[in-house]
Amino acid sequence: MKTKYYTKMLFPLSLFGFIFRVLEIMFAIEPESGFYYTESVIPLLCNIYNFLVIAFFISETFLIKSENKSLRKRFGSISGVDKVLMLFAAVFILANALNNFLFELNINYSYGSVNDIFSASPVYVLIFAGLSCIFLVFFSSAPKKYATSSFMSILSLSITVYYLIRLFTRFLDLNEILSKAYGTYTILLLGFIVLSCMNFSKIIAGIFSKKYFIAFGLCTAYLAIIHLAEFIMSFLPDNPYNISVDIFAYAADFFIAAVILRFVLVISKKIDKSEKTAESAVQNDVLTESNSLNG
Repeated sequence: MKTKYYTKMLFPLSLFGFIFRVLEIMFAIEPESGFYYTESVIPLLCNIYNFLVIAFFISETFLIKSENKSLRKRFGSISGVDKVLMLFAAVFILANALNNFLFELNINYSYGSVNDIFSASPVYVLIFAGLSCIFLVFFSSAPKKYATSSFMSILSLSITVYYLIRLFTRFLDLNEILSKAYGTYTILLLGFIVLSCMNFSKIIAGIFSKKYFIAFGLCTAYLAIIHLAEFIMSFLPDNPYNISVDIFAYAADFFIAAVILRFVLVISKKIDKSEKTAESAVQNDVLTESNSLNG
């Protein structure tokens, strides 16, 4: 099966997943407690559907052949839309980290020393959020320059670490565990963002990881679209389903998922004739030069 079939299936599968999630929120979750209704069959059907969709996208890692050359140069041809999405992602990643840090500083903690500050996770989230912003801003400003930079491949790991810390923080938050009806998809989304960003860094480093990046990237995009159901329904009059929304976190996750999806489309596109002609011309020039030297 070709990669284009997987990317073309993303929208219809995401649409049905979004509808499933809306129905689940409306008819299968108790607004007061955030728990699922035990007698409802909708969560089971929804989980089965999501499992099958995610398994479908991950199957690409087994059915698609690995690339035979580095594809990192393709990221140098990203469009203006991609650059704007990266800048939006940078803004909201930093805003979310800064907002959480200030909240912890002013309300939950009374830091008595520098050691107290650096023992709290929001500080590390803020540090790696700042590094993530640096990467996103620099990369969007000169993609051709940084798409093949070893230093940028290392710096890009800051996004992976940022989301990894957020994922662990989510697991350790007892309130999130108790209300997992609204938190399950967030945890899944954060997990697949980590996997996608990690494989993106590998591609920039010149490591063959195309099929993994595409598979995990499509899963990320799918979960981000489903995740929008909670965000949209939280703005209904009087918030009847009692959904708590962190706008900065939702925006950061959505825009980074959008960036990942755009990069998936960039790296999965078929090489057009102009690219093939350019590559063959370069190869011919190299052969001609080597022949002249040998002669």
